[in-house]
Amino acid sequence: MSVAEREAADTLARSCDWLAALATQRLYVEQPDLERLGANGRARVLEDFGHHFRALASLDTPLFLAHSSYCYGLFAHRGFPRHWLDDAWRIMRVTVLEQFDDKVSDPVIRLLDQVPKLET
Repeated sequence: MSVAEREAADTLARSCDWLAALATQRLYVEQPDLERLGANGRARVLEDFGHHFRALASLDTPLFLAHSSYCYGLFAHRGFPRHWLDDAWRIMRVTVLEQFDDKVSDPVIRLLDQVPKLET
């Protein structure tokens, strides 16, 4: 990992909880029907975003792809729609782009772009 990537990873690692809160807020603004899940549902979304951002903050491609694959498998096993995770990656992308300059956001976007897309 380059010095610039290490600095970006460190910045992200220090910001995971904050980013998870921002992403959760954005998701609930975009999808207000999620409020029906109550406080427990919001807490689970916040927790999930925290896990996603911590995996992303590693800027380690195999680790993050393994994390995303695990999440897709878990969601499939539990009968949750795949688009929930696809929405999460999209919201994470927007959140990072809004909050950081290119030195931090570029490696994140490159990593998120590697998550396998659903074939239609």
